[in-house]
Amino acid sequence: MRRRPLFYVVAVVAVLLFLAAVAGIWRLKRFVDTDPRLCAQCHRASPEFSLWAKGTHKSVSCQRCHHSSPEQGLAMLRAFVAGRSPAGSKAHAPVEIGSCASCHLSHDGNWPQVGNSRGHRIHFEEKGIACVTCHAEGMHGFHPLTESCRKCHGEHTVRAQGMARLHCFVCHDFLSPDPGLLPTRRDCLRCHRAEGVHPARFSDAAPMQFDCGTCHKPHAATPAEALHRCTDCHVMAGTAGLHARHGKERCTACHGPHLWVAGEADCLRCHDGAGKHAAKKGCVSCHSFRAGPARK
Repeated sequence: MRRRPLFYVVAVVAVLLFLAAVAGIWRLKRFVDTDPRLCAQCHRASPEFSLWAKGTHKSVSCQRCHHSSPEQGLAMLRAFVAGRSPAGSKAHAPVEIGSCASCHLSHDGNWPQVGNSRGHRIHFEEKGIACVTCHAEGMHGFHPLTESCRKCHGEHTVRAQGMARLHCFVCHDFLSPDPGLLPTRRDCLRCHRAEGVHPARFSDAAPMQFDCGTCHKPHAATPAEALHRCTDCHVMAGTAGLHARHGKERCTACHGPHLWVAGEADCLRCHDGAGKHAAKKGCVSCHSFRAGPARK
């Protein structure tokens, strides 16, 4: 009868030891799977770790994106306990495509959602380009993301005044649901207004209701090429009607930018006093400059 209390004591101690072992194993597994301190054992002095600690993903543990096999996890744990680098450390914990999707295709408003974006649709769905192909070097801040753009698209320097330092995504909105990645009129006007620049624009009654990029070429090699020539669309503008008499003049000498009809004031800049003989009538009511339809 005296042995029974001892049995109970041993049983309780055994259960407690078992629970402690389970808790210890769980904590060790959690440490290996989710704690950046494991990675810091080797990477604390490396630039990628310091850049991660200051970047937009600092709330995301390394292991959330970098997945290692159980064998690699144990090797890193042993190395952590021993205070050394694990063997074959350069080949462990790659970033998998699903790692990006777990946040950026999750409908979680805390992260930019790319599922319906034109950039994701064109690059990933249509071209089959993996996330890390473009984002790997920029994720930790090693290189600007524009460097990844240049790998495929080459050197597309923005030479337009005041736009030379803009990131590609300022004009080519990656997250927009619009088709294509070329900037729309809305993209241009949104940015200009945000910067306090209010560009001229065609009135709602004007026939030129097309995107700004139809005429403006910010990537043009020379300033002369930065503006699409009017005659590239209006092919007969200098060969018919009274336009033929002014063929040596620049279109903008009479047609102010973004104004599709030249007004009386434009005529009077050269024909001073001519308006007196037809008071209250516009010059074009008698003097037709029609040169045929624009090329569609």
